[in-house]
Amino acid sequence: MIRRSAVALIALALAAGISGRLKPGTPVPSKQADQLDVATSRISVACGYEEELTATGGSHPNGLGWIESIAVSGAQKLASVYARDQSNIYQGESVGAIVNDSISLLAGCRLPAARKVLEQALRSHH
Repeated sequence: MIRRSAVALIALALAAGISGRLKPGTPVPSKQADQLDVATSRISVACGYEEELTATGGSHPNGLGWIESIAVSGAQKLASVYARDQSNIYQGESVGAIVNDSISLLAGCRLPAARKVLEQALRSHH
């Protein structure tokens, strides 16, 4: 009997240990959450502006430069949070997943300088 309960306790401890390792990352701290909010907003806004500006098919280098600067500032903020901890969770996603999603978004809306900031952040931490 003692042996059986000891085995059960060991099995329970192992299960708890394994499940603890499988839990997602912790929520980002408040300051980083604020930075991520600003970063993702800037990237989204820049992509929206780029789409509006290029929808007519004309060349708009001055407007695109301004839009790209918004996206780059967002990408820099996102990269700085990513450098601290890639596994922390913000709005249900890890910071690493947000970086990857943002790279895809920036590639789709043709803002290469901002995309390169995030790709460099990935290369620096792998």
